[in-house]
Amino acid sequence: MIRPAECIASSGRSARASAPHPTFIAAAVLCITLWGSGVARADRDSPEFHRGACEGAYPGWLRGVVDGYNGLAASPVADATAVLVKVPLPDVLTSADEKTGYGDGLMEGFKLGVAYGVELGRAARTPESSTPVMNRSTEGLGAYITLHCGALIAPLDWNTTMMNQAGTSTIASLNEAQIVMSLAASANQVAIGTENMARCAREAEAKGDKPAAMKCRAGAQSSAQIVADFADMAQAHAAAAREEAVQAIIDAQAAAERAKKAAEDTGG
Repeated sequence: MIRPAECIASSGRSARASAPHPTFIAAAVLCITLWGSGVARADRDSPEFHRGACEGAYPGWLRGVVDGYNGLAASPVADATAVLVKVPLPDVLTSADEKTGYGDGLMEGFKLGVAYGVELGRAARTPESSTPVMNRSTEGLGAYITLHCGALIAPLDWNTTMMNQAGTSTIASLNEAQIVMSLAASANQVAIGTENMARCAREAEAKGDKPAAMKCRAGAQSSAQIVADFADMAQAHAAAAREEAVQAIIDAQAAAERAKKAAEDTGG
């Protein structure tokens, strides 16, 4: 875990040659508040530290996935302490070790989540994404949770634990946003398949291969309906996901429109 002085120095790297930036000042204040005067000597092997790390890992992951998907953070994350400025410290955390552990969990989860979210966004908008990167991210989160959680059950209330300074996002809403983003990615990938089947139908029709054209046409129509279902499911989660899922809803609906158009343009 970064000590308060290290945290402040890291947050202020970009301000070294000029007057302190307001973001740096906010980061410095938060670092001091988060760790307190005695946290620099925090015991990373204490039950409280592990409990805090366990509590912070998945919320950090969610914050990272959402930010990565929405283009608010790039991978690899250059400075994970940024998440400490964005996410308030829950009032229920009382001990210095638990607070330190929570910060550690937030930062580790955030880095892994951003890497996953960036690829999820690519999967929702383009034909390409890196499955190995996504797998490494989820495996990294799993390993961190296994290390720190053990038999512990993180007690944070998902509906009341704030995940942004404005108080408009919670663990629960970010989790819903992640679901919407996954549905958008699935919708886009199936839409790409729909477009391929529509192309197959047109080419078969042009060659006079009626059976092949009919098969591809039926496949495109069925695939388009699946995309529409994904988009509908994404929309069903929109209210709970709040503003974090606006882009994902747009992505899912765009995929549904493309698939519908492709299914209608099969040369039949």
